[in-house]
Amino acid sequence: MIDSPSPYAACVDRPIFIGACPRSGTTLLRTMLNTHPDLAIPRETRFLPFAWEGRLRWRNIRRPAVRERFGRVIFESDWTRAERLETPVDVAIERMRDSPPTLGSLVGTCFLLYAEATGKKRWGDKRPMYARYLDSIFTFFPDAQYINLIRDPRGSLASMRKLNWFEGDITPGLDLWARSMRAVEPWRECLHRDEYIDLRYEDLVSDPQLALEAVADFLTLDRSSVEVMLTYHEHVDETATRYHAKLNEPVSADSMRSWETILSSDEVALIEHVTADWMASHGYEPVAGGRRPPKALLDGYKGVRRKVARSRHRVEYDEFNRLLRHRQPIAAKLTTGQLEIGGAAPKPPVWKRNIGKPR
Repeated sequence: MIDSPSPYAACVDRPIFIGACPRSGTTLLRTMLNTHPDLAIPRETRFLPFAWEGRLRWRNIRRPAVRERFGRVIFESDWTRAERLETPVDVAIERMRDSPPTLGSLVGTCFLLYAEATGKKRWGDKRPMYARYLDSIFTFFPDAQYINLIRDPRGSLASMRKLNWFEGDITPGLDLWARSMRAVEPWRECLHRDEYIDLRYEDLVSDPQLALEAVADFLTLDRSSVEVMLTYHEHVDETATRYHAKLNEPVSADSMRSWETILSSDEVALIEHVTADWMASHGYEPVAGGRRPPKALLDGYKGVRRKVARSRHRVEYDEFNRLLRHRQPIAAKLTTGQLEIGGAAPKPPVWKRNIGKPR
């Protein structure tokens, strides 16, 4: 982390993004922040990575008709979940057409519309995947602030199992956790202290007051706003109750170690073997005593990694191709920093920007 402030440090309307490995508390944090009277972060949408990976499709974005077509794809398609932005389709498409002619502006306008619909000043978005798509976040929004949630890998994987993700197999989830951690490391090294922050899920649920004060300081919010954010459970708008069953209750650390009864001792040994360095650096205590996991489990994990690596080769090739061919301005022109300061955010070398992918 670069200890000096970024050029955008004094700007008070910077966009906010939240990412993590899935099942790490991003919905809890998003609901807390969205309770703030000035912050608008919608329920999870799906169009930002689509816009990023399809940016060659919108190279004629200076044409109003192309911007309108982009708006129709986003607001007339069910898969984007754009209905969560609480904006009538005709209004949204008109705003897309009138948006500044950059792809980042189009994407940002979607979130700006949600802020306007909810009567708030500042906007952002959350999606666990953003931990692996920081290239899109900081290219679209060079003044962005990113909150990276980290959860004990045993807790994340136990939560996935409770929802029967990957049919109960922990190895794909373990690879996803490791890739999410690996993906942010190059960015942590090159971003400024006001652009990136790590937040442990366990700290958020154990002492939410203290954790939210740290988040408020990072986002340049008055600490008095923390009291409002702690009332999040009275203002829940999340409808996926199976995934977020306790969101309408005050925050609790009661289930923080539920992994002890959900994972087998062999699975815990595998998780701790794979994630040992990360666990140590983030203060998670191992319990398996360094025991090597069974060969079958370890081989299964290695097989998942090989399969994902093959897919990543294609992702890297496609992204390098887009990098060479897309030469138009892409950064948003919506906030104070974007309009008055501009300039690209610091980025890792090209070969380090896709190490957490594919999706």
